[in-house]
Amino acid sequence: MAAGDSAHFHFTRPSGTGYTFRTTTPQGFDQTNSGTLDCSGALSVRATMDCGTPHRLRLILDNRSAASRTFTVAWPGRSGSPWTVTVPAGSGHNGLYWTVPDGTPYTFNVSSGSWSDTLSGTSGCGLDAGEPGMNSQTVLTTSTVIDGLGKAARSVRIPALAVTNDGTVLAAMDARVDGSYDLGGGTNDIRIAMARSTDGGATFSHPKIIASPPATSQGYGDPSILVDRETGKVFVFFTYSPRPGIGFWSSVPGDTSTTAPDNTHIRYITSTDDGATWSSPVDLNPQVRHPSWAGMFASSGHGIQLASGRLVQPIVYKAGGVDHASNIYSDDHGATWRNGTSAATGVNESKAVQRSTGRIAQNMRSNGGGNRWYATAPDVTAAFGTAWNSGLIDPACNGDEISYLRPARGAPSLTGVALHSNNAATDRTDLTVRVSRDDGASWPAHALLKPGAAGYSTMAVLADGSIGTLYEIGDTGGIVFTRFTLPWLES
Repeated sequence: MAAGDSAHFHFTRPSGTGYTFRTTTPQGFDQTNSGTLDCSGALSVRATMDCGTPHRLRLILDNRSAASRTFTVAWPGRSGSPWTVTVPAGSGHNGLYWTVPDGTPYTFNVSSGSWSDTLSGTSGCGLDAGEPGMNSQTVLTTSTVIDGLGKAARSVRIPALAVTNDGTVLAAMDARVDGSYDLGGGTNDIRIAMARSTDGGATFSHPKIIASPPATSQGYGDPSILVDRETGKVFVFFTYSPRPGIGFWSSVPGDTSTTAPDNTHIRYITSTDDGATWSSPVDLNPQVRHPSWAGMFASSGHGIQLASGRLVQPIVYKAGGVDHASNIYSDDHGATWRNGTSAATGVNESKAVQRSTGRIAQNMRSNGGGNRWYATAPDVTAAFGTAWNSGLIDPACNGDEISYLRPARGAPSLTGVALHSNNAATDRTDLTVRVSRDDGASWPAHALLKPGAAGYSTMAVLADGSIGTLYEIGDTGGIVFTRFTLPWLES
């Protein structure tokens, strides 16, 4: 295999089949994974790294059965082994962790009744030794002929980014066919384009249209990607403008139907094959639009899944002439969606982050510019506290904040390590990334990703522990993907 490549092997076997895979290279890599194929999905275990200071190897136990289960975890040769953990029905446990240096080999033998699994590997964070700390590539430009469109778009904006359970990197964006206008402006011909990477962001496929409205006078824009880690299903949310002249600012309240002609709608498509193919759109107007709301749109970039399994997608809505940052959520893997509470007013696009305490922090763009604003709540359905000015400089632009968690099957764990990206300037320049190890209380390390012009940005943790950032350069400068490591950021 060439540097940066990946390979996937699939074997069709009945549930209950035992397996052992050993992977080696002449350079000394040697890793074994053993277990029993369990397609019921009731019990599972996975290992992950918390790459803050110190580095911790964490074991996550999931019990999706209808009864409480007791797990026995053995790490042969490790002091204190074995450990016994009881996990309530329908929940997970992430309290087993060990502070270890990178390069520590591990083997976990995990059992509960007749179920068992073995995990073996080597701890580590970031890219392999010798790889560059940061590199960039352009994913889409205004001269790229987009598959499904048959020509280039005059403006490409609004990046969205996520990584599927198998490590596929999905990069979506607006293809603004006739110009740089927002939804409702100009001809309103805006569509959702996507490029995929199956080699960890080393290369991307040629961009193609994945969501296009029935007529060119209708627009789909502002994509946001959300991965259900428990099912593997991928959602792409976007905003629908039914005709020219109907955008966020010009929408009117009242009609909550799927065919409402005078307000913006939130729609989504889904994929069950890591973004290779996509479903028809689902319109959420009847489920989430309140009759008193005027404009409404999905906050672009990405949504999140909480440790409880709840899916959360940030939105913006206007009620009584006031802009609100809020969320919609699903507790049934996206079958139905409901409204969360308003996080703050006088704000625009936002990102939801779950802290190590389980609380939700809403990181928000202020309509007035100046700085990023925050509000916190126990959950997206609970009342948020008074919003406060974070002191992080921001020019009223859509930035991002994510938890540092590698993509993996099962409900996400909790971590206090967070990453933040935005324009650290009074205008849309100097795209900067920061890292926090204390739940966003401080941001001691930062790095300049893109000096000069840069706009909206969004991030995702890649399968190897490095971080991907997708950002725009103005209306016509293109969409760029940058990959970097935590050590590079901290240096």
